[in-house]
Amino acid sequence: MELIVIYLAAGLAAGLVSGLFGLGGGLTIVPALAFALPLEGVNQKYVMHLAVGTSLVVMVVTALYTTVLRHRRGDLDWALFRGLAPRVVLGAVLGAICGDLLPGVALRVFFIGFVSATIARALQRRYGTARGPGDSETSQAPATMPRNASLWFYGIATGVCGALLGAGAAIIIVPYLRAAGYRIQLASAIAAGLSAAIGVGAGAGYVAGGLNEIGLPSAAIGYLYLPAFAGLSIGALVGSPLGVKISHKLDEDIQFWLFLGYLAIVLGVMILRR
Repeated sequence: MELIVIYLAAGLAAGLVSGLFGLGGGLTIVPALAFALPLEGVNQKYVMHLAVGTSLVVMVVTALYTTVLRHRRGDLDWALFRGLAPRVVLGAVLGAICGDLLPGVALRVFFIGFVSATIARALQRRYGTARGPGDSETSQAPATMPRNASLWFYGIATGVCGALLGAGAAIIIVPYLRAAGYRIQLASAIAAGLSAAIGVGAGAGYVAGGLNEIGLPSAAIGYLYLPAFAGLSIGALVGSPLGVKISHKLDEDIQFWLFLGYLAIVLGVMILRR
């Protein structure tokens, strides 16, 4: 019963942040599973792989639902999404291959390092350099469609990092699109759609990569743990519409600090986990 509550609560939180930031919920799910799976007797060797793999498949559910909700609100730029999606899927497949080859401790170190760097980069972008009147994060300057080379670089980087973290596209894509002049709601909508693409490409890779492993739980299909997937998905479907609704009512500065606060909590959980 304890674990069911953990899965439902983590799924609710994942859906909420998916709706708010377009993260797909992976940064919530991975720490939650890293804590919960050992309580179910899962071999420590497979905890991070199962956490990341399950997170990616849940992310398909949360991100697709969030994308539909964002589309209904008119937040989604489909031309920009089509430009980024193939690159992101390619990166996700490459990341899943790398993730299957890496030991669990390496995935954990990468997770902690990447989240730390994201927090530092966000603070540096906001406070590290002097800005003119038109350089604010909340500037209303017209958006500029990114160039093809830029789409390739950020698309593949988003897919690779998403696959290794079990997380969505927002950590890379939202700052990238904000710098190009896109408003936070549109950037979050694109990130949600791309998170679904990461989940499909990398999630399939993790499921396939774990099929030949010996010692996985009987309720697992490859690196997908079915009981956790069920509980997390139910919670996420409740949280996603709430996150989208809140995002349209909050000031962009408040959303920025909520995003950083969320990342700081995730980072603390992963550092303190034994």
